[in-house]
Amino acid sequence: MQRVPITKVKPGMILAKPVSNEKGMALLAESTELTANIIEKLKKMDVRIVTLKGHPVDMGIPEVSPEEKLSRIEEKFEVFKGNPVMERLKDAIERAILAADAEEDGDEEEGQHGLTTYDKGDSIDE
Repeated sequence: MQRVPITKVKPGMILAKPVSNEKGMALLAESTELTANIIEKLKKMDVRIVTLKGHPVDMGIPEVSPEEKLSRIEEKFEVFKGNPVMERLKDAIERAILAADAEEDGDEEEGQHGLTTYDKGDSIDE
């Protein structure tokens, strides 16, 4: 999965998560193939980001594996060994990294937290 600015979305890309309005009403379902018409409607409704299947867009940011992220966190927090507050913070960051990786791999059950939202209440019809 990849969160992508709507300005970089192209026809044929597929949603990994539903798009909903600010009230939680789903406008586009997961696995919807985006067309030029749908993309333009999303732009007009001020949708800024959608979550797509795979990693279809080069965002210019190098991919960093969860293992590398965890290694970097370990290095950064080395100076705080023995500080219980900082150790709890480090643990929370590590859990967040692992949870994000599990979600990306599809291991975590999707829920309301997986919806992409925008600010206007119109629905999208092809």
